Amino acid sequence: MEEKQIQIPDVNADAEERDNYTLIQETPEDNLSGESGIAIRYSKDFNIVQANELLRSKQSDLTLMESKLIRLAVSQIMKGDKDLRTYKVNVSQLAEFLEVPKTNVYRSMQDINISLMQRVIFIRDKEVPDKKGKPNYKILHWLSSVEYKDGTLTYRLSDELKPYLIGLSEMFTLYSYDSIIKLPTNYSIRLFELLTSWVNIIIKGENTPAFPDISTDPDEIVLAIDYLRDFFDCNDKYKSAGDFVRNVIEVNLGFINQYTNLKVSFRKHKKGRSISHVIFKYENTWNNDPKAEEHNNQMLDTIRSIKNGEPAQFETDKEVITF
Repeated sequence: MEEKQIQIPDVNADAEERDNYTLIQETPEDNLSGESGIAIRYSKDFNIVQANELLRSKQSDLTLMESKLIRLAVSQIMKGDKDLRTYKVNVSQLAEFLEVPKTNVYRSMQDINISLMQRVIFIRDKEVPDKKGKPNYKILHWLSSVEYKDGTLTYRLSDELKPYLIGLSEMFTLYSYDSIIKLPTNYSIRLFELLTSWVNIIIKGENTPAFPDISTDPDEIVLAIDYLRDFFDCNDKYKSAGDFVRNVIEVNLGFINQYTNLKVSFRKHKKGRSISHVIFKYENTWNNDPKAEEHNNQMLDTIRSIKNGEPAQFETDKEVITF
């Protein structure tokens, strides 16, 4: 089918307005495994599905552009996919879509290429501690290849990530790419993912308090400050726990509450004079917002479908944008 030209939508538009942008696009079958890569597409129906082991792991800090590029690739995993693929994206259109100045993108694209190949993920080995009893880590890369040429970025997720992105039936987190479009920092995206992984459990009524001496509220998530520092790759940043909470947790939770449907508050727990844990409180707004209830019910239906062996990404009847 012939590809039609489109106008990139305003990401500040509301959801209904953005749904009005249309594109009829079919990727030729003979290009699905082509060396040139598959064009990145966007739809409000496209989900990001990650194993919790990956999502909750320590990861090298990414720039905002890098973070959204990675998640765009993850959102492309579709019905029937057995392997990860190579994707391509028009950088000019992507910059406009993500509201990133084009001059900055072009000037820094080579740096982004090098940086993306160096970014790593630390998967904790729960079974095999080292001789001192500390956890060992398996170190993975996000990408196996990346190339920028003639205004097009071509990149491929590392095949090492396949067990964490394809064929998941349990212990995973699902959310739509649309949920993070307006988030302005990588920290806010990471915190959104982390909290969503726990909120999914809360919504299902399966949250078991991990620190009952601190909180037994099933709508609360208690996380140790040392874990959060490690999660955000901030072990060598912010001298005090207070500075870390103020600059990483408080600021980025504000972004989440402002730009997403997730509403969460937090408070600090101290042992002596030091902050030892952060307690996040999920605010259930279903009774006041029918759309929020509908969204959560749809999410639960999709999660149940995946657990029943159906694919994580379904064919969408919503408009699709191809970059």
